[in-house]
Amino acid sequence: MVESCMEMAKPSNSTSILPSPFQALAGLFWICISNVKGLRKGLMEMSICLDMRKLVGLDEGFFGNFMLHHVVHGEGLSGHEISEAVMAVRGMMEKMDKEEIMDFIQWLECNSSLSSVLMCGCDDQLICTNLEDLEPYLAVFEDGYPPVRVSYHVEPVAVEGRVLVLPAPPEEGPLSRVVMVTLPEDEAVKLCEDGLILSFSPTVLMGFNKN
Repeated sequence: MVESCMEMAKPSNSTSILPSPFQALAGLFWICISNVKGLRKGLMEMSICLDMRKLVGLDEGFFGNFMLHHVVHGEGLSGHEISEAVMAVRGMMEKMDKEEIMDFIQWLECNSSLSSVLMCGCDDQLICTNLEDLEPYLAVFEDGYPPVRVSYHVEPVAVEGRVLVLPAPPEEGPLSRVVMVTLPEDEAVKLCEDGLILSFSPTVLMGFNKN
């Protein structure tokens, strides 16, 4: 599924490299969730959340997280062209370089009283979080068994919904991903029935029983 989505997300007149699995999936679900919510002109505002530890030189032993949100604006984008949505996501990610992040950290240090406001400022947007670099399947349970499947619970619940892009079990291949979506129940049902998503023949691990 993911490789097909990456191919579809590449602009037809472009010779650039394929988008990453996260970029392709973020664009796909951005379009589909916008349609589920009834938007017909443009896409809803989406906040991309990325782990910036590697970019600023923090190793995996760093206690805590370094997740940074950045809004991708959907106004003027087509609700049917995955390539447009993906290019918007990619463009935003390319702008988030080390210099910009260090400037932001310096600004926070000088404006610490505003940090709580900033942390809650994206709760009214669709949030798409990249957790591809986590390695949850390195955990080992009793008798040496690894996890069969890993999921996460994130609070607080984002008002417009949340998308988590996670690594899949290693045996499913390097491009495989698990996508967890939190939406109001009626919208989640519609998303599970979305024709664009179903065209990629995804494996639905937790859906809704129609019976």
